[in-house]
Amino acid sequence: MTPVSSTSSSGPVERVVAVVAHPDDAELMCYGTLRKARESGAVVSVVVVTHGANGVSVADAGRQLTEDEREKEVTAAWHDTGIDTVFLHLPDGALKADLPLISRLEAELNRLKCGLLITHSPRAANDHQDHLAIAAAAANAATRVPTCHTVLHGEPHAPRSGFRPTVLVDITDVLDDKVRALTAHHSQGGRWYLSPQYTRHRAAQAGWSLRPAATADGRAFEAFETTLLTLAFTLSPEDPQP
Repeated sequence: MTPVSSTSSSGPVERVVAVVAHPDDAELMCYGTLRKARESGAVVSVVVVTHGANGVSVADAGRQLTEDEREKEVTAAWHDTGIDTVFLHLPDGALKADLPLISRLEAELNRLKCGLLITHSPRAANDHQDHLAIAAAAANAATRVPTCHTVLHGEPHAPRSGFRPTVLVDITDVLDDKVRALTAHHSQGGRWYLSPQYTRHRAAQAGWSLRPAATADGRAFEAFETTLLTLAFTLSPEDPQP
């Protein structure tokens, strides 16, 4: 069996696309997963829908960010990883899963030939309104993308969210890199969910629920729900023909 996040030496290259509402969402939700996918040979892209200029830091409350300020932070976070970033430059705070947004995401997913889509969870009822809009719009758009075989919904940082993960990705060897990547978001200084303590806690939390033995052995994970999971069974070059 070929896992959805890896690339077969004899098959097509996997294409992984993360569609997120704001700058810093991909780093929070799936930095390690995207790094592991890229290391396995996949082509990986992060699509950031809004410029995030309305999200200011706790320390700088009242300061107006420029529209490219947070995009520069995203670029720094993914620097030298081999992962592409795409910015759609929409205003943040009032996204709606309407025809213009769904059509825009559908066009991007088709352009990128998305195979594995990672986006926000649609179940986190008290999550940020932009996250919920992107969760609905991206999942809707993916139904008309013929290459899209799997949809994963990342763990929200909203408390009491109702998130129930069933998929784990082992990110142990890139967890420190994830912590460092989150420090690139200087404009968001003071946010508790960007802290190293929270990042490391969350990397263990789902493991204790779903893979306690591995977590006790020091493994770290990112957690996902899924609304579509396609498994491909292929012969490796070493396997005998039936």
